[in-house]
Amino acid sequence: MKKKRHSLESIMRILRQAQSDQSIAAVCREHEITEQTLHRWRRKYDNMDLADAKRLKALGQY
Repeated sequence: MKKKRHSLESIMRILRQAQSDQSIAAVCREHEITEQTLHRWRRKYDNMDLADAKRLKALGQY
């Protein structure tokens, strides 16, 4: 089974950084993820804050 490299906190931090003035490609290179992964995380967690994302994960939805 694959081991997860990024915690929920780091995913939320990366998403906030991608919303800043940096390009998406630069953010992906810095954190060694693909653009596809970033867009998937956006689709899943974009409009949530950290507390909401933790609550959703605790419920077993994702």
